[in-house]
Amino acid sequence: MNEKAKIPSLLRRTPWQLVAVLGLLAAGLAVAFLAPSRFRPFMAVAFIVLCGALLVLLWRLAVSTYEGFQRTKWDQANKAMSDYMQVLIDIMPNPAFFKDVEGRYLGTNAAFERLLGRSKSEMIGKTITDVAPPEIVELQQQHDQALLAEPGHHVYEAPLKAWDGEHQVIFIKTTYTRPDGTIGGIVGILKDITQRLRTEEELDQIRRFSDSTVQTMTEGLVLTDAEGKFTFVNPAAARMLGYAPSEMIDRPVLSFVPKDQHGLVRRADEKRAKGISDRYELAFTHRDGERRTFIVSGGPRVQGAQLGGTMAVLTDITERKKMEEEIRALSLHDELTGLFNRRGFMTLGGQILKTAGRLKKSVALIYLDVDNLKRINDTGGHKMGDRALVEIAFILKKCFRESDIIGRLGGDEFAVLAMETTRMNVGSLTDRLQGKLAAFNERSSAEAGFSLSVSAGASTREPDGQEAIEELLSRADLRMYEQKRVRKGLEPGKPPGPSK
Repeated sequence: MNEKAKIPSLLRRTPWQLVAVLGLLAAGLAVAFLAPSRFRPFMAVAFIVLCGALLVLLWRLAVSTYEGFQRTKWDQANKAMSDYMQVLIDIMPNPAFFKDVEGRYLGTNAAFERLLGRSKSEMIGKTITDVAPPEIVELQQQHDQALLAEPGHHVYEAPLKAWDGEHQVIFIKTTYTRPDGTIGGIVGILKDITQRLRTEEELDQIRRFSDSTVQTMTEGLVLTDAEGKFTFVNPAAARMLGYAPSEMIDRPVLSFVPKDQHGLVRRADEKRAKGISDRYELAFTHRDGERRTFIVSGGPRVQGAQLGGTMAVLTDITERKKMEEEIRALSLHDELTGLFNRRGFMTLGGQILKTAGRLKKSVALIYLDVDNLKRINDTGGHKMGDRALVEIAFILKKCFRESDIIGRLGGDEFAVLAMETTRMNVGSLTDRLQGKLAAFNERSSAEAGFSLSVSAGASTREPDGQEAIEELLSRADLRMYEQKRVRKGLEPGKPPGPSK
């Protein structure tokens, strides 16, 4: 049934109007019949006109009633839809709103009110011009006008100035339709991505810093997968072997290792599979065919519950190994103690200083003089004196690392050169030595026939220092003599000259 067909039913709903019309018709008809015959034609015409006028009036009243009914019906439908939309946005965790085609806010949720720092009463019936800073109004109005011109949805990212500062927000907007089929306005949902962007920016800064550190570090860094192939090689590691990083990626580690070293690699991999980290020497083949020796410090990479491969730091010690071989070839060791003699100490110590300067690390030199060695010799002969020197050498080896350079410079004079690993603390090094000597005296001095005591002096070179080994040795020697004079109860003063 169409809208016009509903009008007769409306006429049935207005019986007083029908009674009035019928009454007027009856009255007009009675007047027409009672009038003189010569007036009857005029009365008939008047009656017809009256009837038509009454019918038109009745029709207009019916139409007006119908239109009022329709308006009431759509008003109720629109209100029901608005209530339903308000319920929907109220349960959304994200800020949300809906507004009419004029841009007036009809509904907002609590998240939207918190974001803007305004109450619902401050926004309902207002436009964005009333509630937002001028600098963001134009952009939002442009999007709204474009969306109303072509109904659908828009998704875009834009800044939003809120009470607590500027936020970066993703706007999701769509038009909605009224029950009568016309466009009612716009529904908007906001996704605040400010914190995510800040987190991503921080992570990106960390990634850039990490990448920069890895790419510029002087030591090699490599990653391998569970199949033993390189998945990452930093420039330093590739340069050590004469390759570009891209030439090593996805190639097996064993393809860069001499065959006699394959067993070492397999044993290291077995340890990684058990979650064990270790440090060992391994030879690699340089691109030019030269065999180079590295210290490999590595550990397992775990993916879930499975071994994901290895991460290792490579330190090239080829030159050091060659130097050690040359020192051995030159017989630069002290025959009695097995330590480096003066020549060996000075040669290897000079190389350590060059390495420390290149790596920007500090070094410490400790100069030692055995106390009362002459008395030991006088008491028990040179054999007992030699044993005292051997015991001193043994204690020094126990106190210091294998990488430290320990030498007997001659007679009763010893020296130790140490390069920092974490933070240099010369005091702790000398304290440890004195502790070892005290332990020997407590346990073995009676059997040995002598007690051990040393005077020590130390000097250090900072990472940016340029002092040569001779200068460090001279400074430490002077400080050792100062300590010896204090022990003997003499006034501190300059000794006759450094030991030779």
